[in-house]
Amino acid sequence: MDLRFINPGFNYSIESILLFQTEKSTDWWRSSLFEVFPQLNRGEFDLLAREQQPGYLSEKLYELYKSEEKNLAGKVNKYNEHLNLYKDELTDAFSTAFEIDCRSGFNKIVGNIVLNPICPRFLDTHTFDVFYKYSEKGALGVAIHEIIHFVWFDVWHLHFDDDKAEYETPHLKWIFSEAAVDTVTRNDKRLSEKYPYTTYAYESFYSVKVDGVPLLEALNGIYKDTDIIGFMEKGYELFKKFEPQIRAQINFI
Repeated sequence: MDLRFINPGFNYSIESILLFQTEKSTDWWRSSLFEVFPQLNRGEFDLLAREQQPGYLSEKLYELYKSEEKNLAGKVNKYNEHLNLYKDELTDAFSTAFEIDCRSGFNKIVGNIVLNPICPRFLDTHTFDVFYKYSEKGALGVAIHEIIHFVWFDVWHLHFDDDKAEYETPHLKWIFSEAAVDTVTRNDKRLSEKYPYTTYAYESFYSVKVDGVPLLEALNGIYKDTDIIGFMEKGYELFKKFEPQIRAQINFI
């Protein structure tokens, strides 16, 4: 497994931001941009036509980006140096969790350091974005989360041979995968001890209950009783059974 962090440039940051500023984006996704960049006026932005929005963001954020270029170069070095301390250990952990040899695969993973406070992942290219204000520990936490998605869906697709479009929001397979990040991470100290946050998945998962049982506890029980394919099968059955209740209790769709 090989991962490297890069600075993909200013225009990429704008493109990344715009992915979460669409008519279909909920406020949960949209609001953080305007919270971290007070120079952006949400009222003004929302009145713009879609084709005008890149220009608005470029005008408001370019000077900030230029002033942060040295910092961004430093982040590239810090993120990569910190990652390299644990890369072999993490590769072994992913191999154990998914019962495949990750050392011989996943060798072109790229983390793009961006202005976007949201950190999307792209399954087809094995790339993800990480907010430039994160510490090197924070960036490693994002990497762990996203690499779990990459390996998860590779293993999932080999087994189920289903439509990859269903691996994205708002599909149930995507929701299940986001919850499963908690299960995989918490069950291996090599992952959980490198994770700098108090939660491993979206925060609202930690209050979700199905049949009076915390959802993540139910998943953890399934995980401990079977192998990774069994977990995928049985966990997804649980999500299908309680889909309306689960969707009603999460706040990011």
